[in-house]
Amino acid sequence: MFSGWRWVIAHRFFNFDMENNASKIVNAAVLGKDFETVFVNGKVYVIHPPTIHKIAGAGYYLSDLKDAVTVMDMLRSLKDVEIASRALSWLIQGDESLFEDLSHGTFDEVIEALATGLSMISAENFYKLSVLAKNVANLTAKQKQ
Repeated sequence: MFSGWRWVIAHRFFNFDMENNASKIVNAAVLGKDFETVFVNGKVYVIHPPTIHKIAGAGYYLSDLKDAVTVMDMLRSLKDVEIASRALSWLIQGDESLFEDLSHGTFDEVIEALATGLSMISAENFYKLSVLAKNVANLTAKQKQ
């Protein structure tokens, strides 16, 4: 692979590239340029990086996700455009106010938009959110013995 001075140059270039990328991400966040645009039912919606409030709201509706290999497979396990639309509304608006409009889109449109919004959360954090939502649902649904 790399040896001697080549390793040093490659290592420095890689670190510079990572620092440059991190700098770009931080600057985009400060300038409000870190967003994704999605289309559902012929309308354009903008998703900004989700806050804890938005993630918790969406997580409430994503507690029924089944285990799967990919995030898209997990989202498709919902099998209900109403639930997916409510979760997507939380990611876009931070409440359920867009639910009605979003639910008129196709299931695939809503799922793809939801996947786009969730992609703004790291995969590890999304998995933890999914497990946490399931645990909370189990705790509240079970009676004490």
